[in-house]
Amino acid sequence: MRANATRPTAVLLVLMAAAAATATPVRAQTSPRPPGYALLSDLVALVDQAARGAADVAATNAGLLSLAQRVSAAAAAKSVDPIFAVRYTRLLSALRQGLLADPGMLYWPMYRASMMDFIEERTGRPPDWSKLVFVVGDHGGSGVGLAMLVEPVMSEVVSLHIHLESLDRRQAILESYMKGAAKSP
Repeated sequence: MRANATRPTAVLLVLMAAAAATATPVRAQTSPRPPGYALLSDLVALVDQAARGAADVAATNAGLLSLAQRVSAAAAAKSVDPIFAVRYTRLLSALRQGLLADPGMLYWPMYRASMMDFIEERTGRPPDWSKLVFVVGDHGGSGVGLAMLVEPVMSEVVSLHIHLESLDRRQAILESYMKGAAKSP
């Protein structure tokens, strides 16, 4: 039983390390990090602190709110594109739901479909319903909810990093598909 209890922790640490490595772009020391990359790095750091128990639920929640304000300001200033802003905000929402204690499962009916879709979309498999109900009903707010979300959250962090890296090539990629479609019979 003890070996099974440490497996999720090991998976969590591996995913966190991989995401942290990919969330920080390689740049010259003199240039500041673009806002999207900074937001991703700061989110990974916040999730890491919460996962290690270095930050309590209140501090993690405050960190999520601060990141929400920052991404909103970056979107308003057009320093991140709208797609990044929407997907990043969805990440913050998923993490905040993972922090909530909902022993009476009062919030759950309002967000269960979205949360299950998010987990499946980012992992490629539907979440285990019995684990999900156990986490939400009995352990929400105790960090278990965050542990269940680490894999889909880190998958989205990596996807957003790739999104940022490919922004300048998007038009050329689109045009290549359009040219290919125009040639087909």
